Amino acid sequence: MNKKEIIIFTAWVGLATVMAASSVYAKDFSVAGQTVSFGAASDLNYTTGSEDWEWEMTPSAGLSAMGIGLTMSTDIDMLTLDEGDIFQGLDFTADYTVPSTNISLYTEVSTDTDLEFGDVTVGATVSF
Repeated sequence: MNKKEIIIFTAWVGLATVMAASSVYAKDFSVAGQTVSFGAASDLNYTTGSEDWEWEMTPSAGLSAMGIGLTMSTDIDMLTLDEGDIFQGLDFTADYTVPSTNISLYTEVSTDTDLEFGDVTVGATVSF
């Protein structure tokens, strides 16, 4: 890495540290006994082999009721904001954790920029 890349890398590490030190990423509200949440995640990384920077922001909103979680999110490439292709579509996820087990059942579907739905993914996750 040259001097400019090292300075940029150091600035991003500082920003990531400040973000990690923040105590609030999402806000949960109780509405009629259900949990509604709003939040965002940020992923900043650098790949050494290709010397490629990537910074992705993922705002999301969700609802949890009776063990079922419904989430809607979208990915924003923060490094290409000035290029005009900010909206890439929406991701919808529904998940259910089977009580007294480590099994989570889920369904995922995404849209493109025209909000046309693509393939549906159905699966199960087992944690141990």
